[in-house]
Amino acid sequence: MKILHTADWHLGKRLYKHELRDDHVRFLDWLAETVESREIDVLIISGDIFDTTNPNDGSMQLYYQFLTRMLPLERRIIITGGNHDSPSKLNAPRELLRHLNIHVVGCTTGDCAEEVIRLTTGSIDLLVAAVPYLRDSDLRQSISGQTYEERIDAVRMGIRNHYERIVDHCQTEYRDVPVLAMGHLYVNGATVSPESEREIHAVGGQAAFSSEHFPPGFDYVALGHIHVPQQIGGIETVRYSGAPLPLSFAERDNRHQVLELTVENGKIKTIESVPVPHFRSLRQVAGTLDAVRETLEKLEETDALATMVEILVEEENESLTVRQHFEQLQRDYAEAPFLIAKSRLIFRNKLKGLDSLYVADTQLQDLSYLDVFGRRLDASLVEGDERTALLEAYKELYRLVTEQAAHPVLLHENPTNSLS
Repeated sequence: MKILHTADWHLGKRLYKHELRDDHVRFLDWLAETVESREIDVLIISGDIFDTTNPNDGSMQLYYQFLTRMLPLERRIIITGGNHDSPSKLNAPRELLRHLNIHVVGCTTGDCAEEVIRLTTGSIDLLVAAVPYLRDSDLRQSISGQTYEERIDAVRMGIRNHYERIVDHCQTEYRDVPVLAMGHLYVNGATVSPESEREIHAVGGQAAFSSEHFPPGFDYVALGHIHVPQQIGGIETVRYSGAPLPLSFAERDNRHQVLELTVENGKIKTIESVPVPHFRSLRQVAGTLDAVRETLEKLEETDALATMVEILVEEENESLTVRQHFEQLQRDYAEAPFLIAKSRLIFRNKLKGLDSLYVADTQLQDLSYLDVFGRRLDASLVEGDERTALLEAYKELYRLVTEQAAHPVLLHENPTNSLS
């Protein structure tokens, strides 16, 4: 049996103001061809199919077009929800998709049987524990007065207990059948990109979970959430596949891949990295105005999609002339074969602070939610313990709001007020 492990597609992702739809189209075309050419039996996707809990129509179209393309191949597909996904949107067509050999677990219900899927190919049996992203509300009861450390411990134990119940169920119902577990979480020791690190801290207690907390009984753990592909804790069978595409400039040098597993005689026999082709280059160009202009003049297009460039101009002294030349630089390359994703101008002789950075055409999507709140704290000169406390409170509010968005409450009209 051949299994392909992937995660963190983030359909609908924008890199600053530029959509990555063309990148995703090419990746999904390649993935469908790879599943067919390498004779893959099972495709597993460990969360973050979409970039937001409210994906646009174009993102939904890409998702369903890919699933439709897979139908004639008669492969099994298992999809779990990530922290960016809306459980209700993923789960909406799950009963229909189940009849097409596509299993979707958008969120946990607490019933282990709903997350364990038995696969059979010829004489080979395999159990897949399709564990989605486990939200705080799935793992612990909210207790008044609970400290941050106590909440971390409760979340860690909640994750561990969930996987232990899965193992117990598999060993009770299916003896001597290998088990592949899926998960969408941060495991201590994982290498992360700067963007991912901000999100991990926002998620909170999951940062306390370690690879040794996975109970024995799993033959392979297919992880999502971290975009850097890697083994965890030196264990070959606990892996992040990583994001298949660079989703930020910090990820441009990552190894983009999917993982192919071969199961024989009840064991994981081989694990092979399958590189994803290079569709687009991301370049960072830094230096003085003259140096940046010289580099841009020499840029050559070698990929299927236009190169995206992040520009950082550093000049010694602030002046209106420099600012005007900086703005002219952007106008000169507005019609270039490459795309300027973001431009920044820094003056070295100014003290660090909010006013030392001049960002052309700054947009809200350029900033994380913590960046925005941090700037508000800077403007109010909030420092020290007070700043730390406010940041922690803001992260908690963000977590509550995003979880509520992922589980919307449907408001129905009061029947007594309806007209008949």
